[in-house]
Amino acid sequence: MKPPARSSTAGRPQFSASALWLALPLAVYLLLPTRNYYWDGVSFAIDAEKPLPLRELLHPNHLIYTAAISWLYHAALQIGVRTRALFLMQFVNSLLAGASVVAVYRALRRRLVSMQAGIAGALAFGFAATWWRFATDADAYIVSIFLVLCANDLLETRRNPVLASVAHAGAMLFHQLAFLFLPVALFRLKEPRKALAYAGSSLAPVGIAYVLAYRTVFGRFDAAGLLRWVTAHSPDAAFSYRPIRDLGLTLLGTLRLFFGGKLDQARAEPLTIVGFTAIAVCVAALVFRWSRCGPLRFAAPPKDLLLWLAAYVAFLFFWMPQNTFYRLFYLAPSILIVCCAVRGLRVDRLLPPLVCGVLFLWNLVFLIYPQSRVQNNVPLQFALAQHNRWPPGTPIAFHRFHSDLWTISYFNQQASWIGLNELDLRLLESSLADARQRGQSLWLEATAYEFISGDPGGRRWLASHGVAELLHFRDPKHEFRFYELR
Repeated sequence: MKPPARSSTAGRPQFSASALWLALPLAVYLLLPTRNYYWDGVSFAIDAEKPLPLRELLHPNHLIYTAAISWLYHAALQIGVRTRALFLMQFVNSLLAGASVVAVYRALRRRLVSMQAGIAGALAFGFAATWWRFATDADAYIVSIFLVLCANDLLETRRNPVLASVAHAGAMLFHQLAFLFLPVALFRLKEPRKALAYAGSSLAPVGIAYVLAYRTVFGRFDAAGLLRWVTAHSPDAAFSYRPIRDLGLTLLGTLRLFFGGKLDQARAEPLTIVGFTAIAVCVAALVFRWSRCGPLRFAAPPKDLLLWLAAYVAFLFFWMPQNTFYRLFYLAPSILIVCCAVRGLRVDRLLPPLVCGVLFLWNLVFLIYPQSRVQNNVPLQFALAQHNRWPPGTPIAFHRFHSDLWTISYFNQQASWIGLNELDLRLLESSLADARQRGQSLWLEATAYEFISGDPGGRRWLASHGVAELLHFRDPKHEFRFYELR
């Protein structure tokens, strides 16, 4: 007697359940976008919305990111989508972060991790504190890491190493740190001919792009200048050679990759109370279930994953070890190593869900939910409160465009922001006269007021007009001052 024919729908409910679980991070990202914006992201958004020439959108650390966002933003406007560049970047990052969760799951399943453990590992990746935080913000890290995971996927399936190198090249163009995935790719390919082809097809497009970008920015080519530009960094960025301090920062930064937040930002609200109670229950259940497990023997992690982790840990041990967000580049191999090390163990089936539950609830209650609220972004809260005070066309002069002012100006797009690179009293006088004709005032941000008052002629000009109102806000971390001239 023949066995019953297997239904074409066999396994479909199981697949649907795994798909729903893997879609959960994306849904949460879109539901809870951050309002505590990464200051770099606000800067990208400001530049993307301006009609700037290409040379002003290129940055050596993340070469094409701002240019790509600018193109995408203006393309959205052309088809009738009315949005802001900052919100568009958040949306794109959430989509790519959700896709990255699926890529991690695929990598786990390819390494013979069970479906349940693979889902748990992918969710642990998706709800890790720093990843979740940046997945809902505007930054260049998510798109670069997504492309690294695409390259990883293509290398593991061994379908097309050339296509993998193209994905890797794209990752490097979006952020330089993706370069450190190169030794992992070459190690996997093993054969010198294939490794050489991969190195050439990944590095050549990046090299050509940087040469063209340098010529676009500076109008000439100079090898020494190109090298300086490619390795340029902010004045406060530097290598650190203090081993004990750097080890502590490395361990702390790795922990913060998974668990983040500040207890003082969590308020006594129903969601916080319920969430904290759920965390306590999950932790108690986790400890109880773990105590019932026998001795555990972990398998040796794959060498390519160790190389992936070691390449980033070693570099970031010395390069700005205090920056947790750079460590996002080794979050995926960390998850893969742990899941591969325990894949052969017979442990309580509730342990992986409990670990994910604790991670999800902790970061939701103490990090993501508080930062999704305007109240926890002081510059944003101040900016939104000035909409009625600064009606459309209100001139506001500033001298130094500092990071808090990025947020205040971006969320007061209706005002007319005037940069004072040099003392121009005629410009100020004409701006004040135009404002008076509209029944408005001229406002001087603190840096502009101090710049003007530092000049004898400027002091006389200020004395002849007088300050009608001082808008002043101060807390332990921020101080905003705006002077009104009528």
